[in-house]
Order: sequence, then structure tokens, then C-alpha cells
Amino acid sequence: MAWVAYLGECIQPKMIKSYLTHVKSLHVDADLPFSITEAPIVQRLIRGIKRYHGEAGRKPKQPITLPILCTILSNLPNSPQYLHLQAAYCVAYSALLRCGEFTIKGGRFDPTINLMHGAVHLLPDAENPTHATLVLPTSKTDPFHRGVTITITAAPPNVPTCPVQALKDLFRWDPHPENVPLFEESLGNALSQGFFLKAIRQALLAGGHDPSAFASHSFRRGATSSTAVAGFSDYGALAQRRLQAVPGN
Repeated sequence: MAWVAYLGECIQPKMIKSYLTHVKSLHVDADLPFSITEAPIVQRLIRGIKRYHGEAGRKPKQPITLPILCTILSNLPNSPQYLHLQAAYCVAYSALLRCGEFTIKGGRFDPTINLMHGAVHLLPDAENPTHATLVLPTSKTDPFHRGVTITITAAPPNVPTCPVQALKDLFRWDPHPENVPLFEESLGNALSQGFFLKAIRQALLAGGHDPSAFASHSFRRGATSSTAVAGFSDYGALAQRRLQAVPGN
């Protein structure tokens, strides 16, 4: 009780419950009883702490919808990284990718878990592709690193958000061996999460949007919203991406 009350001085109730869960887990591992978390007096204390702190204001991040994606692409700076960013954004949206599935965090590229050029195949051929396959070395839903193959279909001609066309342009103008990073922020350096987000914020600001309203998962949320409009549930949308990613049309 005293420990919970002490935590309540500076920690939100949700975190206190998490702490108690971890303590309970340690007791279970040691085959010791621990039922204090279900005790009514502890629950009352946590409710009191919640009233003391009040409800924290929530500002949920907005999804990056197709029109906003178009705004981002049209406001990317004309730089050597343009083709890499364009392809990364279009593929992230169309394939419902998590940020960690196509960027690196920590500055080190690991070919066993990060995307390489060899992970993408334009089909039926590189000159006139109608779709592409993308092999994720690992993902949140693939803890054993077996690899997940995603099929990405091309959008109609002249659609600026077409992921297949973006990949085709990237491979044509910046060819690389199969064992180098698929997306780069500079020559030989894989696209980092920080660089990816910084470029998005700059493009959003240039396009008249508030960058703070968006986050790294906004691409995934926007694409999921599109699939929901098409009649898929959230679960159905995620399952569908394993078969055929959402085209940018």
C-alpha cells in the first residue's frame, strides 16, 4: 500500500498497474502467492490516484490519407534522396508497413532484419511491371524471422502515389547491388527513422499541415482507413496485405 501511494505522487495509474503486473510476474516465476493486485483496497487506492492526477489530455495522431500523401510527395525537396523517400513513402502506405520494417534505428544496418534491394522483385519484368513482391526479413507478426512476402499492385498510369512506379524509378536511376539497403538517406547509409520523420515533417509543413498531428504510424493508419472504407475490418486489412497490398489509387 505504501509503495503504491508513493508511486502515485509522480506516476500515472496506468503505469502503476504495469509495475504491479511485473511484480506479480516475478512472484509467479518464483512460485509465490501474490494476490494484492486484486485486493479491493488497492483498487480503491489506484482510483483515488487517478482522481488526483485527473484525466490526461489525449491528442491522437492523424492518419496520412492518400491526399495527404500526395501533398507530402509534391513538397519533397529536389535532392539525391528524393527517389528513396518517394519510394519509401509510397511503399509504406501501400503495403501497410510499420516504420521499423523499412527504416533503421540506432544507425546500424543489419541485412538479417533490414530491407535490402534484393528483397524487391518487379514482375513480370523490370521494364513493364504490373506488381512487385516485397519480402520482409522480419516483422512484429513474424517473431521467428521466417520472412513475410507482400504483393504490391501497381496503380493506374500517371498516379503519383504508385508504389511500383516509384520502385521502378528508384532502381532505374539509382541501381545498387542486392545486398545494400533498399532505401537510403545518403550514399551507402540506410534510411533511418529520424531522417524519415524529419523529411515528412518538413513536407507536411510546406504543404500547410501541422507536423505535430502526425507520427511514424500515420502511414499505416491512413492505409488501414482506406481498406476499412473498402469494406475490410482492421484484422482483415492486415491479413489482406499478406496477399495483396493496397494500390495507391
